[in-house]
Amino acid sequence: MRLLAATAAAAILMPASAGAATIHTYKVANWNLGAYTNNSTGRFSHCAASARYRNGLTLIFSVTESLDWGISFLNPEWNLREGRVLDIEYRIDNGNTQSASARAVNPRQIVAKLPDSAGLFNQFRYGYRLVVSINDGRPVPFDLRDTNAMLTEVLRCANKYKGYADRSGNRTGELDRDGPRGENRSQPQSGFASGSSRREDDLNDRMARLPERNNDTPPIERQPPQTPQNTPAIGPTPDSRAEATALATDILRRANFEFEFQKPEQLAESLKKYDAVWRADGVLGTLRIVLGSQIDKMRGELIADDASSCKGKFASGALPAMSGSQSQTIFTSCEGQNNWSVYYIAVPRRKGGIYLLGVAGTGEAAARIQSVANAYRTVALEVLEK
Repeated sequence: MRLLAATAAAAILMPASAGAATIHTYKVANWNLGAYTNNSTGRFSHCAASARYRNGLTLIFSVTESLDWGISFLNPEWNLREGRVLDIEYRIDNGNTQSASARAVNPRQIVAKLPDSAGLFNQFRYGYRLVVSINDGRPVPFDLRDTNAMLTEVLRCANKYKGYADRSGNRTGELDRDGPRGENRSQPQSGFASGSSRREDDLNDRMARLPERNNDTPPIERQPPQTPQNTPAIGPTPDSRAEATALATDILRRANFEFEFQKPEQLAESLKKYDAVWRADGVLGTLRIVLGSQIDKMRGELIADDASSCKGKFASGALPAMSGSQSQTIFTSCEGQNNWSVYYIAVPRRKGGIYLLGVAGTGEAAARIQSVANAYRTVALEVLEK
């Protein structure tokens, strides 16, 4: 990503501005997303995501065609002089306080450019809480839940519409003149994943409980769900590993994760049945090609087996299916002496069978696994259902 040009900052972070026409709008979690053109040229300008908070402010992130990015705040009660420069200090979780200069682009909205930093981008993606102070005013908190999925999608949106031009000559664009809105946001949980070997062992245990190949490994304590004994599966063979690794690589790169594949010889015995295993951003991920099982039946088996392994408070559920998708996403979690959470994404395979994607986190990582899983799901469905 590149820094925002100062002269462009006003335009690209205003999805409701008169200078932008709408290409497409949709939602990701509680964020309203849209792709917009420059109303003068008809060319793609930017993708932006916005959410309205209970504190009265609307938070907006935007990425341009050239992958510049920035942040904006809108308050209907402000009455700012256009062009006024304000100082912003912000902190994500327990990180260092950072500063930026913002400019009032209209009486209600200020825009700040953000540094060309993958590290900062990932702090916003995986953080829980953003605290902002404007011109030394009182600190204002923002819940960063779902920013992983949102920022991943905004970046994907900018890449998707790069080079787009409206050839129709209709440059007016029907926009929401009341400004962007989002659902109220709840308070975040806190904590980050630890890289300790104990945590890695816990992750191994969690993913070891995904469906076994021909049930060839006996159950162990906290061993994830098993498929029936008569459920056949393919792999791991050179072909299945190659297919799974190629797909996982595509998913992880599109989601902008920093990842490391685990070589078969490096895997714990319980993980050698998977076609692809990786670690990314504090979680363990797997991809398995399973034949002879139905998604609906697999869902019940996964939940039932996870419930039996939980020694504390167990919870499970399913995410609503995305429009037009035949996939299912379920989650399980356990609160006890060792907290854990797992998301399973099951996608029909065109050649037959099911792609079963698993994402697991333990301890502090379990608290943020939903944001990570949302990013995986958005991109995984794009890759696996194409």
